[in-house]
Amino acid sequence: MRIIHVVGRSNSGKTTFIHTLIPLLKKHGKTAVIKHLHSHYFEQPPGKDTTTHYEHGADIVIGTDPEKAIAAIRNGSLYDMLNLLSDQGVAFTIIEGHKAESFQKVVIGDLKIDNCILRNPKPEDVLTHIDEFSEVFTLQGLVEELKRDCMSDDTGCIAAFNGIVRRVTGTEITESLDFSDKKTIHTLSEDIRNDMEQIPGVLGVRFHHQTGIIPAGDDLTYIAVIARHRPEAFAALMHGIDRMKHELHDAGKTLIGEYHGNA
Repeated sequence: MRIIHVVGRSNSGKTTFIHTLIPLLKKHGKTAVIKHLHSHYFEQPPGKDTTTHYEHGADIVIGTDPEKAIAAIRNGSLYDMLNLLSDQGVAFTIIEGHKAESFQKVVIGDLKIDNCILRNPKPEDVLTHIDEFSEVFTLQGLVEELKRDCMSDDTGCIAAFNGIVRRVTGTEITESLDFSDKKTIHTLSEDIRNDMEQIPGVLGVRFHHQTGIIPAGDDLTYIAVIARHRPEAFAALMHGIDRMKHELHDAGKTLIGEYHGNA
């Protein structure tokens, strides 16, 4: 899921820009918007069932009608919401506000800020530069992408794998793994993905490996395979996992420098 982070001073034209950008993005995939409300807390309608359910402690309250659904989610951080949208198969999320976040940005007006890709662009320019914007990945998001891009009449299954940084391996303790060499990880991940797609019966593969310092207990790898039959999907998964383990994790010191334990 691509993140188009739109920032600027108040009354700079951010909302008007976003209104024009939304239909352009929708031509290429499901599109969502997250608006930072700052201290302007959203007031739920007093006395309504959806409000009183929330007031009585429900973690999530959803109201539906024939056209739409409205949700109140307790303690929902920006990153929680991004993961939720990715899980729903959203291809593009526009964030308005949240200037302190480090996503690649579209700046409207004269605001000076880091990570600016485009300043006062035409909405069409965002599509031209779309590959430069940040991405958010979830395992279910990869599954939804396969369903969107690779489904066919002979599809029989989707198999998925979620690798996690294991803290305890025998007597060894791993507090974190360092995967800071993004270029090496991206190149090897793409090679493994292409290799997996050559297995007969496999219709598509999505492969994502996290980068940076990954603490113990955090997600490390997402792999999803769509195939005609279960044995083909499982064979591709095992092949990809084994290659990743041998060529990236076991060879960590050679590939990426400092390496804190096993995965």
